Amino acid sequence: MSTAKPAITVGCVLNDARFTFWSILRHGVRSRAAEHGVTVIDQDARTVEAQVEMVAELLRRQVHALILGPVHETSAFAQHLELARLARVPVIEVDGGILEGHVSATVRSNEREGLERIAELLTSHLGHRFRIALIVGPNNHRAEVLAEVLRAWPHVQVVTQAVGDWTRESGRRFTEAWLRDGQPIDAIFAANDPMALGAIDALEARDLTGKVVVAGFDGLPEALRAIKSGHMLATVNQDAIRIGRQAVDTALQALRGDPVERLILTPGGLITRDNVTDAALSALDLLPGIMRDFIESNAERQRLQEEIIAAQRSTIQELSTPIIPLDEHTLIVPLIGAIDSGRAMQMTQAILETISERHADDVIIDITGISVIDTSVANHLVQTAQAASLLGAHVTLAGMSPEVAQTIVQLGVKLNLLTTSSNLQAALQLARRRRR
Repeated sequence: MSTAKPAITVGCVLNDARFTFWSILRHGVRSRAAEHGVTVIDQDARTVEAQVEMVAELLRRQVHALILGPVHETSAFAQHLELARLARVPVIEVDGGILEGHVSATVRSNEREGLERIAELLTSHLGHRFRIALIVGPNNHRAEVLAEVLRAWPHVQVVTQAVGDWTRESGRRFTEAWLRDGQPIDAIFAANDPMALGAIDALEARDLTGKVVVAGFDGLPEALRAIKSGHMLATVNQDAIRIGRQAVDTALQALRGDPVERLILTPGGLITRDNVTDAALSALDLLPGIMRDFIESNAERQRLQEEIIAAQRSTIQELSTPIIPLDEHTLIVPLIGAIDSGRAMQMTQAILETISERHADDVIIDITGISVIDTSVANHLVQTAQAASLLGAHVTLAGMSPEVAQTIVQLGVKLNLLTTSSNLQAALQLARRRRR
């Protein structure tokens, strides 16, 4: 008698879907997941703070793996990435940006390879003596890498640079300012295609099309027409569809227990007038699937929103106190933000109910994200430990800051029923030793 394989659910949190790159990458994730019969819960956000909340929600729903594309470079995911690691949930980072916390693998394009080819193309087109302006992305190093590569040609000058916000409008605004100030420029490189297209808009308004060459990065469909018409010299093909598909393959590989490469680079080829037709045909093939994704994901997002609203109404305690079952014995309760006596009471009730339901032996309350604690909250922690011990569970307090420790001593609160540890990892080790 054969047994069916358990269904796999992958949580996917990406940058803002208004950017074409991220829409294409999401389509790569969804299409590859469909081929494997994997369910994807995908969400996008414009801020890291919103993404952190989405990751917390997906972990609470006990997804099997996470694919994460941060809005920008950040350390904000560190606590949740540690929880994912302890729960053996592989985290696949796409396009980089996670500065702190464990990830199973990073999938992104070989940016240096692409930028080296941009540099070679510019020097081939303009010679070994020209002036270039750089439009940098926020918390992104592409322009810095290009400037470093261009040092191989001593007579190439980086005459100015500005930090855009990835939008077409910012590229147009900076280029207009340079032209208005009389800045001598022979070439402009923008860290993504929308900003490069904004630079082209400003040049076209001054009748300077073709007199200042423009190069971009991403290989987006919007840039292909500009390359075909001669308004843009080239763009690096970041191949978002390939990154998305590779992320799913890597997540499934990790779930099988197979070793995965820590860094997976997709080729950083160029799109120029020589190959733009082939690139355009490939982009055209993607459009039906991307449109279908938009329709499906909007319906899914609406359904998910309704589920969350219903959950908020019926389980306030659970939402205010996220409880993550690490295994059949251990519960982790990460606390973030301000805790008043009302929330502390809800926390105690939620923890005790979950101990009873799951017959847990250990509860680890992680207060790394708590900066202020008062007598009422401290006493609730003690009461939680007392009640948990009656149910056969032990409570460990992890991640206590020096400020909180000093406050507890000054308040005279006795934590004799609580075990304390410096961090979540140490608390987990204590729990395992107790069970042995």
